[in-house]
Formats: sequence, C-alpha cells, structure tokens
Amino acid sequence: MAAKRGPPLAEAAEEEKATTTTTRTTLTKRRRKTTTTTTTSSETAKEEERQKEKKKKRFDVSVLMPIRNARPHLSSTVLSLLSQVECTLELVFVDDASTDGSYETMCEFKRAYDRLGKGEGGDEETCVGRWKEDDEINPIEADARLRDELETKGCESMVRKYCKGGRHAVIVKKLERSEELRSGQGLALNLAYALSTCEYVAEMEADDIRPQNCFSKLLAALKANASLDAAFSKIALIGDLPSNDAQEGWVGMKRFEEWQNSLETGEDMRNGRFLEIPAMRASGCYRRSFLEEKLNLVAQKEREKKDARIYEDLWMKGGKVVDCAASDEQETNLNRNPNHWWPVDVSFFHRAFNSHMKCIKIPEKMYWWRQYAKQSTKIHERCSLERLRAAKVHYLLKEDGPLGFDALFPADGDDKDKDDRDNNVESPASATEQKETSAKKPLPLPDTQKKLIIRVFGRGETLTSYVADINREIELLQAKEKKEYVQHAADNEYRPKLLYVVEKRDEMPGLPKRKRAKENLDKNTKLARLFAFGMAKARAKISRVVRDDFDAGGLDWFVA
Repeated sequence: MAAKRGPPLAEAAEEEKATTTTTRTTLTKRRRKTTTTTTTSSETAKEEERQKEKKKKRFDVSVLMPIRNARPHLSSTVLSLLSQVECTLELVFVDDASTDGSYETMCEFKRAYDRLGKGEGGDEETCVGRWKEDDEINPIEADARLRDELETKGCESMVRKYCKGGRHAVIVKKLERSEELRSGQGLALNLAYALSTCEYVAEMEADDIRPQNCFSKLLAALKANASLDAAFSKIALIGDLPSNDAQEGWVGMKRFEEWQNSLETGEDMRNGRFLEIPAMRASGCYRRSFLEEKLNLVAQKEREKKDARIYEDLWMKGGKVVDCAASDEQETNLNRNPNHWWPVDVSFFHRAFNSHMKCIKIPEKMYWWRQYAKQSTKIHERCSLERLRAAKVHYLLKEDGPLGFDALFPADGDDKDKDDRDNNVESPASATEQKETSAKKPLPLPDTQKKLIIRVFGRGETLTSYVADINREIELLQAKEKKEYVQHAADNEYRPKLLYVVEKRDEMPGLPKRKRAKENLDKNTKLARLFAFGMAKARAKISRVVRDDFDAGGLDWFVA
C-alpha cells in the first residue's frame, strides 16, 4: 500500500516544490514591483509633504520688490534681502518687462538660494552687516565694498557665504506688457501684493540696500504697539559721490536726508507731509489690515470678487490722466482734472495720512537710498515742483483732508475729529466707504453756509503758484459738488456748502500781523493759515514768533 502510495506523494512533493518555486518567484517579482512602487510613492509623498510644509510655513514679512532694468545695482540689493537675519521673509520679486537681463539675474539668485539646504550657508555677515547704535559704518563705503565683492566672487559664492538656506521664500515673476502700456512701478507692486501672504508687508526698491537686521527691527516696533499701522526707518544716502558741478545737488539731498530723519513721530510725519515726503515709502513695514481696509482702491462692494489694489500710478497720456497700475492689459482712464497726476510715493502718503495712519520712525538708518545722476526723482516731469505742489493742495482740500468740510465742521458742531486724531482714535469708516455712502445719498446742503478763509503767507513765485493752485482746486471741488447735487435741487437753489476766501499775503518772513485769538470769527467761519516757505530757517523763525498761536496739524500748515 505504501509502495503504491509512493509515486503520488513524490509527485505531490515535486508539484509542491515547483509550486513553491513559482510562488517564490512571483512573490519576489511582486516584492520588487512593490519596492519600486513604494519608493516612487515615498518620493512623491515626501515632495507633497515638502509642498505642504512650504504652504503651512508662515513667514514674518512679505517684501514686495518691483524691478525694471536694475542690473547695475540689482545684485547688491537682492543679497541684502537674502542675508536678512532674525526674521523670515517672503520675498516677492516682479520684473516689469526688463530689457537688460534683470529677470535672468533674479532667476540666478533664486536658483543659488534654493540649492542651499535648510540651515546651510550664511556663516558670515556681509560688509553691510547688522546696524548697531555704536557702529561707525560708512554706508557709501560699505556699498562700494559689497559691489566689488560681488563682481569678484559672483552670485553662487556670495549667496552661500552670507545667506542661510531655508530661512526665506523667493518668488520671481515676470510681467510682460508693451512699452506703450508700461509706465511706473504701480502695476508690478500690485501684482507682488496679490502674490504675498503675510500679515506684515514691506517694500524694497531694486537699487537700494538694507542692513541685515532691518526687517526684524521694523517688525519688533510694530509688534510692540498694536495700535500702529506702520513703522518706518531713517535713511542714509549711498551712491557715487558727485563731481564738482553736481556737488550742489548732493548737498541738497543731504539736507533732505537730515530733514526727513528729524521727523521721528507719527505726528511729525503727518504735519511735515505738505513740505516734502516725510519718509521713504519703501523704508516702511505695514500691517496688511491697514492697507486693505484703508488704502484699498477696490470699491467695498466689489472686494469679494477682486483682489486688493493698494497702489495707483497716475500719468498724463494723450491729454488724459490714466492709472497705469490698474491692469496689466489696459490703463484705466480717470475722470480727473489734467492737473491731477503725481508720483506713487506722494499719492500713497497723503492717502495714508488722510486715512488716519498711525506710525512711528525707528531711530536706526535702516534704508540706504541710492543716488545717481539720471534718477527719475531728479529728472522726470512727474516729480517736478509743479506736480508735487498740485498733489499737496489736492490732498489738503480733499473731502477727507485736513481742510475738508467734515474735518472743519463736524456734524455735532465741535472739534470731535481733531480730538479723535490727537487721541489716535480710528475713523469709523474708510475714505472709500464714506465716498460710497455719500454717492448713494448726497447729504443736504447746510442751512447756514460755512466759510473757510485760506490765508497764504509767502514770497514771490512760490506764493503766487500756491494761490493759483488753491483757486484751481476750489473750482474743481465746487464743480464736482454741484454735479452731485444738481439732480436733487434746481440750479437756482444750489450754493456751495463751503464758501472759500483765499487771501494772499506777500510778507517776509510770512509772519501774521494778528493773533488767531483776536480774529473776529463766528462759529460758521474757520481761518486756515498756510506758510509757503521751503527754507528751514524761515520756518524756524515763524515757529518761534507764533509759538502757542500755531494750530499744528489742524488749521495751520507749513507748505513748500
């Protein structure tokens, strides 16, 4: 029986052996396939995890930098950003159709930085370094040394030497648009803003430099005071020293540097804005909430459908004022007087202060502003004295300006607006919201006509030009007001809600002959005094003589 059963068992054993071998082979193949699949899946998972971590990581500050043919100084600027310490940055670079290789330079820096592993590199400080109070660093010399080192060692070596891998995020975008449409940096700034994500937002010009602890200082100032909307820094001039024939221009810029750095408080900057720009816009760090709630150019009812648009870029083209920052495909024609076009900086600061921006200026010189002969601020018509003066007058008399009707005659009949301003109380609604409300239902004309006397002190052409611009702006304001009210009342019933009286006082040094307290004014009349003197000595003399009679930030203003 056993013998008979032998062959089947042997056959079964052989079959089992063959089956086992086949199974092992199959399992081996499956294991190899599974291993390959697992490896591929693992790599994919790791990459997905990296992307998730990148999205989850919150950077401290978004830095917006528009670029247009900036190669001569671009490398120094980018290195000063990538080497920032003590905080993390989301660097958003937007090239505005450069033709000199600026975009390619930016891509080279991005590749060099992205090649660094997390925590790798950045073992040394640049020659610019961290700004310390006891430093005797010379910004002009440090700038020259940095440029020389970049030319000698190149991008890759410098990034590895001075920049810590994984600390910052680098985003590079190229904006393509025709030369006919391209104008100004506003559009690139708006695109960079749309790409940014941080609660704190800063800017950078493509040819300037910052010390390595710049953004950490600005961020600390904002976090220390929750009521602040923005923090700025003092400036230092850099660039090639001018030749003898240009020395006068350099001395003038040094004088401007000294004046701007003397404005340290928010009140100083607010009161100084009708003389000159009180801070470098790009030196500031802003809360996103302030920018979007107070400076957003997108109408409130459309904000759910559109991204925020913070910057406007006004130019005169074909006899019309256009906003070249509105779209990458077309300019937006504005229903504005041909006199209303000026630089981005001017528009930004006046809009911000008219929206009750609360700010400070930190004591360190954390923004190094490059000077050179063909700078647009020196040669372009848009930056001329005429354009700057037109902007100052416009924002001074504008509805939400310091000499606007609502500021002069609050609804409750007292100086509540001024008290709120002095006590840093926020306005209940943004200028945009107020405008939309008044557009829907214009306020009735006041029962008693109010009067504003604008007394302008000065000498010569400056005085004459200011008076002419004020009269022009008043005509525009009243024409706009009449257009809004004519549909609600017959023409013969219309009268301006604010009667303006402009007085020209050609006096040296512009001192008023009568104290404000002795003016015979009723409750429906306000007296504003403008002192049109550009020289600091003249302003200092007026301040000494007038002293307590000067209503700074209210009805009395220095203008230039």
